Parts: sequence; C-alpha cells; structure tokens
Amino acid sequence: MADTRDLWWAAGRMAFSVAENDEWRNQRWAEALRRSARLLEPVWPKTYSDGTFTHALPTIALLLYAAPLGDPPGFVPVADIVTALTPHLADPGGPPLRDTIRASLIERQHDLDDDSALSSLFRQLTTYQPPLASDSTGSELASVDHWPGGTLMEAAVEWAHPTLTRYYLRRSSA
Repeated sequence: MADTRDLWWAAGRMAFSVAENDEWRNQRWAEALRRSARLLEPVWPKTYSDGTFTHALPTIALLLYAAPLGDPPGFVPVADIVTALTPHLADPGGPPLRDTIRASLIERQHDLDDDSALSSLFRQLTTYQPPLASDSTGSELASVDHWPGGTLMEAAVEWAHPTLTRYYLRRSSA
C-alpha cells in the first residue's frame, strides 16, 4: 500500500502547470499523469522504494502528453503506448523516443531551454548520466545498484516496456 501511495505522491508532485493561461495543455498534462499512474499502479514494485522504475511515471506521462498518439491521454490503448515507448523496434531507422517527445513538445509551443518545470523534467530524463559503480566515498556499490550509463528515460523504458507488455498485453491474450 505504501508503494502505491509513493506512486501517486510522485504523480501529484508532477501535476504542475505546464502553460500559463492555457487550460487545454494543463488539462492534457494532468490527464497524462493520471493515465501513467493508473497504468503503472498494478505493476509498481512492492519490494523497492527506488530504482529506474520511478522514472517510468514521468516518461510515460511525457509520451502521452506530447506524442501524437491520436487519442486523449486517458484513452490511448496500452498496445499503442508500449509501441511508442520503443519506436526503434517498429522502425529501426526511426527517431528515438527522446527525439519524438522533444519535437512534439516544441510543436506544442514549449521552450525546452527555459526554466519551466516541464523543461526541467525533460532535461532531467534525457541528460546522459555516466556509468556508476561506486559511491562518493569510493566504496563499491552492490551490483544491483550499478548504473551502466545512459539517460533516465532510456532506463525507464527498459523497465516499462517489458513490464507493461507482460502485464497488459501477454496476459490478456493468454
């Protein structure tokens, strides 16, 4: 139960205004966050309090808010979300998720170079983080805590894609 509260607490913290005096964009962002949290609630890890899975919430919310999936965020089919999370699987020559979201945010009139909460969130998720095998004191981290390097968005997708596929898509066809 506490884990689910953490998920919804995180969603609530991200429910900031994305556009001053633009109710449609603010409503779409709130709906994208709710849909992301509802999708993740049944698969949210119950034994860990932190990890790459925590970045799945904002990654999926950004995808639902920005990407042209055709439906309002609350009605996008899970299969479409899973496909959009990994565009390189559908089209190896296509742009990565980060580029698709960036282009869509710019198309929605967001300045990704400003200090807005949405721009900061996007930068946090898409900035390359170097590999990490030890803490700030030089002590070796446990192997499960090693970070191979990359972006938080990539790590979130690596967790979310198989998790959502297993829970929503394979389960319903079995």
